[in-house]
Amino acid sequence: MSRARLTRTLVGIGAAVACCFAVEAGTRTHVTFAGRDDAPIRLGRPGIAVRVDGPSVSGATVLANELSRELAHQVHTRPLDADEPGDYELAVAFSSPVIAGAAPELPFSAVLTSSRGQRLWRIEGHSEFEGAHPDSAVFSAIGRNVVSALIHDGWVQPRYDPDDPPPRSPSVRSE
Repeated sequence: MSRARLTRTLVGIGAAVACCFAVEAGTRTHVTFAGRDDAPIRLGRPGIAVRVDGPSVSGATVLANELSRELAHQVHTRPLDADEPGDYELAVAFSSPVIAGAAPELPFSAVLTSSRGQRLWRIEGHSEFEGAHPDSAVFSAIGRNVVSALIHDGWVQPRYDPDDPPPRSPSVRSE
């Protein structure tokens, strides 16, 4: 291999690696757990209805689609009919971005309730992003982290697909 060709190859690899790190650095999502409570009975393959509330209709749509996709492919859940309320309802709410340091943050919370309306689980978090407004990557990251938190706290069981592994569980910070 000639020196020029080797240099072009290494530069191309370096550019690809740099692009990957730039994408990862753009959005960081943090979740604060309320604590694990093993007292409530957990269902093995629940039907989970998804509801998303927020000031951005397009953001709510992207987040709802990501949550539904993650719940269908990454964990053991059963599909719901259009008029079926589900065994659980997962309600995710986000507010307008706030400037809290170097990067804007999008605060969010997620609540899992039983079919009887009993609150079973709750988390809060925020997603840091670059730019003036959150894009679809921010809402996708929130969806993946909410499902990862559900897995972490034992409310759903992960599926293992070697071609599409589940996202890493969020890191836990005790305060």
